[in-house]
Amino acid sequence: MLKNNSQSKKVLVIGGTGLLGYHTINHLIENGHQPSVLTLPTDSSNLFPESVPIHYGNISEMSDNELQAVMEGHDWVVFAAGGHDTYPITEDELEKLLEEVNVVATRRTMKAARAAGVSRAVIFGSYFEYFNRAWPSLKMAEKHPYIASRMRQSQAAFDLITDDFGVMVLELPYIWGTMPNREPQWKALINTLRGDGRMVSYEGGGTIMTSVLHVAEAALGALERGISGQRYPVGDQNVTWAELISKIAEIDGVEIEINKLSHDQLMVTAKENQNKLDEAGLVTGINLISYVQIASSNAFFDPEPTRMALGLTSGGLDEAIREQVEMVPMEKENAKYGSCAT
Repeated sequence: MLKNNSQSKKVLVIGGTGLLGYHTINHLIENGHQPSVLTLPTDSSNLFPESVPIHYGNISEMSDNELQAVMEGHDWVVFAAGGHDTYPITEDELEKLLEEVNVVATRRTMKAARAAGVSRAVIFGSYFEYFNRAWPSLKMAEKHPYIASRMRQSQAAFDLITDDFGVMVLELPYIWGTMPNREPQWKALINTLRGDGRMVSYEGGGTIMTSVLHVAEAALGALERGISGQRYPVGDQNVTWAELISKIAEIDGVEIEINKLSHDQLMVTAKENQNKLDEAGLVTGINLISYVQIASSNAFFDPEPTRMALGLTSGGLDEAIREQVEMVPMEKENAKYGSCAT
């Protein structure tokens, strides 16, 4: 049911046909705002009612004037375009790609928004920014090019803040949720866990997680009440990987044993994979060896401060996990679970 809102805002969601953008658009509509979408010219999805205007364009190919023209008439902007992180490429290619996709695109978009008279913007960032601050001894921004690019992304946006233009960053964790006409983003993990045995070997750490609903709530909450220049770590529930695997197995109706891999065990695999990358002359945005310390730790934090600051609800993670697992068909009848290590 739509809410009556005398303060209805026009909101441009960049990347509005992606998972997080899609749910943000619907949440904006439900709360009486007037969203529109900027998506790639190749996007043929038909996800929203006719009342939602669709603009087509590739930020990296649009001129500054074209970007500003799309922003004209909007009160707020949500930057939900996906950022590049990990697939193997050469070092020069990775550096260029991270800078263009995660930093330059954000800077150009925020600059165009400010010039068009947009008053507030929110950027979907990464919770690795939070842990880069919380775990300084790991030197995450120094060791992981992707994390460094996310830090530069936030700073590039904050550098454009004025009295008339505010920017907030949401530091997002692992997220569960579904949308029409899109394969579940956890499909690969779910299928990998399913096998012929009863033993699953997996990393022993954990992470904070949330659902797409709370990301959408956080986007609107930041626009409505967020403090410009602030980073808001978003999460709902701290979950160990063993707990997550158990949840998935329970949904599938199978009984399993979980072998929690130690730091040293994970390091053996990481070094083997890193050697293969080195031999091929390739790198990734997340350094495999340095990531072992993160994977074997509990990447947890208290979600309550952001929940209170932005007016978020809580709960629903188990339902979001169930919805996604049930969307991934079992590849064979009575499939069990086999070994898996990241």
